[in-house]
Amino acid sequence: MKQLLYKEYKLCLVSMVPLFYLFALMLLIPNYPYLVATFFTCNSIFFLFKQSVVNGDLLFTTLLPVSKADVVKARVRFVVIIQMIMFLLLIPMILLNHKLYPAGNPAGADGSLTLLAAALVLFTIFNAVYIPAFYTDETKTDKLFLISLIAVFGWIFLWEGIMITAGAAKTAVPFFAWVESHLDCYPLTDGAWAAQLVALAIGALLYGVGTLLTTRRAIRNFEGKDL
Repeated sequence: MKQLLYKEYKLCLVSMVPLFYLFALMLLIPNYPYLVATFFTCNSIFFLFKQSVVNGDLLFTTLLPVSKADVVKARVRFVVIIQMIMFLLLIPMILLNHKLYPAGNPAGADGSLTLLAAALVLFTIFNAVYIPAFYTDETKTDKLFLISLIAVFGWIFLWEGIMITAGAAKTAVPFFAWVESHLDCYPLTDGAWAAQLVALAIGALLYGVGTLLTTRRAIRNFEGKDL
């Protein structure tokens, strides 16, 4: 597996992956839907998959003395590494965001642990939609990305919409007042820390379970494919 991961790094990594990490800086933009920044990591992963198709990577890798299951596992683990680097980059950006805009973000979710949880859900959705379908028919990579794009932006609109609504209706609806003071804020109180740590734990659990199920589905699809 270590050798396959090295192969992913040497033969499949495209320049868009490290370049698109710069989109973490979008958290320094005032009044912006910050969850959008995490989408660009998914976009870079799409370019990685697309380049692997152009290079005939699937056929090359399956000619090696490895199983199809290991081929998929290596790619999924490489994707997870890419996504986790972006996840870690978001942390200092959230700290800087709070220093620059202590009043919060009226255009969507504030920089917080909850935003990190939402980013993990976004990665989970993208992986679940795109990766298994890719290992069914890699020739339709553009179409598959469009479908995953719809799913990802559906989550972005839902999440950011909830946070915008919470900010606007916090004085009228008690639930939204709680969301605004515990989830959609930089955690400064014990209650906010507790709520956001729970949200982050749920996001991490969804990402872990989602990655496992996505890998199993992709392996099943790839093993049933005749190259």
